[in-house]
Amino acid sequence: MNSRERIIPAEAINLIGFSLLEPSDGMQLFSPTWFNVWEASLHQKAGKKAGRKAWMFKRFGVGDSLLPAQAIRKANYRDWLNSMSDACEQAIAQLGKKGAFRLRNEKNALLYVDSWGETSFFEGVNSWRDALSVDILPKNIVRDYGIKDFTGKVRGERNALMSALQTAQDCLNSGLADNVIICGGFRSFPVLALSEIADLAKQRGGQQDNHCQFSIERIGCLILKKAPGQGIALNISEYFPLPVNAREAAQKLNARWQEYIGTNTRQIFSVSPPSKAWRQLQTQAFETLPSQIEHAILSEDYGDSGCLNPALAWQHLLSHDSQPGHSLLNVLDGKGGVWLLENWS
Repeated sequence: MNSRERIIPAEAINLIGFSLLEPSDGMQLFSPTWFNVWEASLHQKAGKKAGRKAWMFKRFGVGDSLLPAQAIRKANYRDWLNSMSDACEQAIAQLGKKGAFRLRNEKNALLYVDSWGETSFFEGVNSWRDALSVDILPKNIVRDYGIKDFTGKVRGERNALMSALQTAQDCLNSGLADNVIICGGFRSFPVLALSEIADLAKQRGGQQDNHCQFSIERIGCLILKKAPGQGIALNISEYFPLPVNAREAAQKLNARWQEYIGTNTRQIFSVSPPSKAWRQLQTQAFETLPSQIEHAILSEDYGDSGCLNPALAWQHLLSHDSQPGHSLLNVLDGKGGVWLLENWS
């Protein structure tokens, strides 16, 4: 732990607009169909890795279906596409009228993130225009905000948002763009979500508990700018691998955190794929932190949202009246690597 405050570095960027939306429909318990042995097998394997006996899903596009338990398998994609536009509008509105007008007349870059890549087949898209928005870039956002300087899609499974932030940091520091808009979503297709967890490396999971695992679709929009003093300052500090041994991994994780803790550090947040072994790893790393530092596994508190899990930290910071200061976000990517991102609010 440092005896001085953590200072905002020159390469930091600022989150000046932010919105994170989730479906208004309630949670639905996932039950494997009796005739689909593969689905039942995935459900069982994923439950063992996560240490949970039941999975709950919250998806866009279920609506007023008479059979919501079946509708979560084939939710309507138009609901989340419309919600992405809503998320961008909310984030832009935070800039005020003058700020929004200025943004539309500056050099803007758009980065689109998702977890699965091309999913129009899974979505059942029957329009090439919608397929373009689902698989490549959301065309209405490109049009409405005059994006013509730089666009790109970042598909990196659980690394997608962090990779996009790194790209945004490079774009803003190099002068390639005045503003970077990151938008994207996590679609929780039950079979894909379960197969991702079922395919995790073998871990010591122990007994399943009686809690449910929550998988929640979310849509997010971030507006980033080099504007010191505005919004939340962000800086990606490090990406490093963890040892295979659980005890050594917890010790290394804690040691890295200690390097970034200053006198103004208020919180350490962590997110990870749903896994009992990783919950235990993060809990062990938390044990030797100074008592005055708040700590939490946000993906456990708010539900798992794949590549958008890191956004839970900003949602938490903006929705709680916490004392301004420095916080550290720890992102386990599910591949044995860890991102560390510093925030100043």
